[in-house]
Amino acid sequence: MASLLENFRRRIGTLVDGDIVNTNFKPVVVDEEVLDKTKTFASRYRCSQRLGKGLFYTDSERKAERARLSKIKLP
Repeated sequence: MASLLENFRRRIGTLVDGDIVNTNFKPVVVDEEVLDKTKTFASRYRCSQRLGKGLFYTDSERKAERARLSKIKLP
């Protein structure tokens, strides 16, 4: 008896072409639009309170904060 996956492949084929496991994805860009979307859809999906309220850095804010912190002299 053929498995469910074998029957699917015979009748329909594959869902994606090529090897999806070894695909390189483009880098994620976090900007104001992503921040607004995250806050908008937070009630529909489970996420942490910090993410749901938009309390995370955008890429530009993160870069500025890292630059500010790198200038601080430690004792």
